[in-house]
Amino acid sequence: MWRLLVLGSLFVGLTGQALANGRAPGSSTINFRKGMESHIAAGMTFGVVLSDDGGTTWTWMCEDAVGYGGMYDPDYAFTSTGSLFATTFDGLKVNRDGCVYEPSVLSPAAPAIKFFSTVTVGPDGTIYAAAADPTDGKIYKSTDNGVTFPTSATPGMINDWWQSLEVAPSNPSIVYIAGYRLQQSKVFLLLRSDNAGQSYTPLPVDDFAVMPNSTLEIAGISKTDPNLVYARITLEDNAISDAIYRSTDGGQNWTRIFGKQGNISFVVRANGDLVAGTQALGTFKATDNGTLGAFTEVAGAPHINCLAENAAGEVWACTQNYGSPQVPTDNFGIMKTTDLAAWTGVLKFQDLGDPEGCPAGTVQKDKCDVQLYCGLCAQLGCTPDRNCAGGDGGTDATVVPKNPKGCCQTGSDGVPGLLALGVAIGMVVFRRRRRS
Repeated sequence: MWRLLVLGSLFVGLTGQALANGRAPGSSTINFRKGMESHIAAGMTFGVVLSDDGGTTWTWMCEDAVGYGGMYDPDYAFTSTGSLFATTFDGLKVNRDGCVYEPSVLSPAAPAIKFFSTVTVGPDGTIYAAAADPTDGKIYKSTDNGVTFPTSATPGMINDWWQSLEVAPSNPSIVYIAGYRLQQSKVFLLLRSDNAGQSYTPLPVDDFAVMPNSTLEIAGISKTDPNLVYARITLEDNAISDAIYRSTDGGQNWTRIFGKQGNISFVVRANGDLVAGTQALGTFKATDNGTLGAFTEVAGAPHINCLAENAAGEVWACTQNYGSPQVPTDNFGIMKTTDLAAWTGVLKFQDLGDPEGCPAGTVQKDKCDVQLYCGLCAQLGCTPDRNCAGGDGGTDATVVPKNPKGCCQTGSDGVPGLLALGVAIGMVVFRRRRRS
């Protein structure tokens, strides 16, 4: 599902939340609210950050508020009503009030406390959630904003792992799902539904070059043609290389169109362009739906770990806020562009705003805000809204300025010294979940 970040032992025991899970701060996913895309939820290695003004300002929720931790990154889905769904260790969660992630009720026969590997929202608002649990391998469907999930289908077997689940933007009846089954050897799974998830038909996978460590994912679907679909093979050489495949006949036949010796993020733009980004090996585009050999390098692109496009035609990317010896800094954790030539910084971790404001008694208030916010700001180099020198760091504390240059920062807005040392010693390029 993701390639782990291998970090030096210096990270172990560092105080605060951002490095407590053994990973340097970074962005992993970008999700726009359907129909109101100035509202954004961006997955981070240290929780999720939210914006309701197109990325001008951001607030933070910690991992504990969402319900996950460690090396895992949730899959998020943002509905038109503002409900934010997340896959967690304690089942499919949903945040409807901006503060509390509650278990989503699937059906009386299917308790919510099951593991869900992926969730998505179709163009008509239908929510699909794929269970990957020892007791359940169904794909659940909701047409009432996730209040109930009365419809389900069993495309495979219990214990099948569903890697990705995507709905065709131009036809909500067509759903693609990809994953694998572990038997004596790994069996790769690719299926399609033509009746809005009531049933799924297996698709051939013989065209893909795969190895035991590989995964098969739906990388994107054309905005206008539901039969023009793209797949990503991760670790096609069993070690570091990814590849992108294209099908023009709804998944019956596949052609390899792009590959790199590294993690590939991929997006299909509304204008038909394809963009493939990497952290260390450049970013590439194709303007002809990916005819073999048609990708050309994009000059001056940042170092990309995820890609998404909004309805305004802006391409947003997870980028390198701090950088490392292997991957130079972009000075922002999220950047955007309309033409792939000029990139604008959207989120700099040092400028992260306050925690999401929630009442006492919620995990977001009692743990994220009161207990963890000061430690996070110390690691990111952001300006806390309170005096973090002592006490519980609560919101009633005195506001203090950011540490002066030379104390805990380097450069104009650099990574704090302790974090910089940890990154320099331990960081290796890694992969995370990508939203197509």
